[in-house]
Amino acid sequence: MNTVERLSGKFVSAIHNLAALLLAAAAALVFYQVVTRFVLGDSATWTEVLARAVIIWMVFLVTGPALRLGRMIPIDVIRGAMPRPIQIWLVRFVSLAIATVLLVLIWYGYKMTMRVVDQQVAMISISVAWFYVAVPVGSALALIGLFLSHLDAERGHTRQLDENIDEETME
Repeated sequence: MNTVERLSGKFVSAIHNLAALLLAAAAALVFYQVVTRFVLGDSATWTEVLARAVIIWMVFLVTGPALRLGRMIPIDVIRGAMPRPIQIWLVRFVSLAIATVLLVLIWYGYKMTMRVVDQQVAMISISVAWFYVAVPVGSALALIGLFLSHLDAERGHTRQLDENIDEETME
């Protein structure tokens, strides 16, 4: 196992663990909200806002590992219908399109974060920027996951070319 694969595994594992903690935190916050509202009769309004922020962070964080592990909706039907030499070009095109979208999200996410840095969330008195910064951070992590996934695809394509060359040589 090379260094990139080891780092990739640590990347996925760390973000999955963090996302699990965020999911547990969101569940605890929503549970607390329900208890205060329906049992105590006095709603803790800050929990709803905070739970929303935690869920936003969780979703943006796991996009990187999802791309890395190929857990996004694939286009295998289209790719499988094409000849092998064209398949890698389709993978390259899709990776480039995804990277473009992620770069746009990073850029505009950063701009939006900077625009709202002085605004406060009413219920919890923190900057709204902490919510918005999930977009560029999560998109940057997704770009890393996309890059690692694309490396795998390129290596797989190279291996397939090597197998085809070996088969042709034996004939």
